Amino acid sequence: MKMRFFFGIALLLIILSLTAGAVFAGSVSFSGTFAGDPTMAVVTISTPNCGSQGVTQVRYDAFPFTVTVTGAYSFSTASTGGAGTRSSIYIMNSGFNPAAALGNCIAAANIGSIPTTLNNVNLTAGTQYYVVIFDDSLSQTTPGYNFSANGVGDIILGGAPGSCIDPLPAGTPIRNVPLGAPAYYEPDLGTLLSFSLPAGNWYVTDTSGDFAQVWIDCNANRIWIPLTALGG
Repeated sequence: MKMRFFFGIALLLIILSLTAGAVFAGSVSFSGTFAGDPTMAVVTISTPNCGSQGVTQVRYDAFPFTVTVTGAYSFSTASTGGAGTRSSIYIMNSGFNPAAALGNCIAAANIGSIPTTLNNVNLTAGTQYYVVIFDDSLSQTTPGYNFSANGVGDIILGGAPGSCIDPLPAGTPIRNVPLGAPAYYEPDLGTLLSFSLPAGNWYVTDTSGDFAQVWIDCNANRIWIPLTALGG
């Protein structure tokens, strides 16, 4: 079988009753939770700049979006929890790979005030971006967040209508891969890929023999990892 390549964007999308392609006139707001979310290695922040990608795992939600007018846009998120909880923001361009997020991180905010705000981010109409909202607490116990954004044009959440070629199946369980795992494009040891799945929480859509199938992103192919890599 001809080997396929899996260097597409990696988006682990938790749907919050949002309609893909819905247009909001200049502003958008919604609420979400971090419970059960997948994790990514944190990218350090010196507002409004992205610093370096570390190793500490943080829970996150990621949402694709576009804007209709080139210009400045502002973003805000506030934790719904008490003291010691906090949500923060990354803005990614072109793609979002939670295992290597720094390269696409164009702006970020983790200001300790409530809410965390990221102002005057210059965005280009029609370009695919991602807003990543993550639990920025040391204990990873932030229960959820209230998010809002506004700017000079309309904000389109979910990307272009019909852009998702492999929607996440409803009810797909999240499993922990504590040590990471080698990746395969088929449930066969002879189909090893050139990258590994990082440690963290991932959607597992199927099993076959000694392998588990992992959903990476709605615009990327699924991969397979050994069942032995799954945590309890």
